[in-house]
Amino acid sequence: MNTYVKYGLVAALMAGGLTACSSSERAAPQTPYHVLQYQCDNQSFQVTQLSSEQVLLLIDGEEYHLHRVPSASGTKYSLDGQSQAESEVELFSKGREGMLTIAGETDKSCMMTTRSVPKNGY
Repeated sequence: MNTYVKYGLVAALMAGGLTACSSSERAAPQTPYHVLQYQCDNQSFQVTQLSSEQVLLLIDGEEYHLHRVPSASGTKYSLDGQSQAESEVELFSKGREGMLTIAGETDKSCMMTTRSVPKNGY
């Protein structure tokens, strides 16, 4: 086989392999984010689900990364995954109801008002 043909064949195979890799990377779906809006008696806040173990709480222009912690019922998140006694920020939710604790002050009147679900159904 001619040397130029060998190099051409090798180059074509490499280019095809690279193209296949890059197209499969583009086809992989990105992680969608669920955004929940809560309204309490005296405040409102937004929770963005980053993963099954972490959420981003946005309240009064402040962002808090909360981590899931064990809960007997419902879902509980706290700052840095600390226990309630040690955590400055904690969010508990069950169904549409929620409780938010910041710096020892707990608001038990929170209700989910809006839930945006990504278009791709995740």
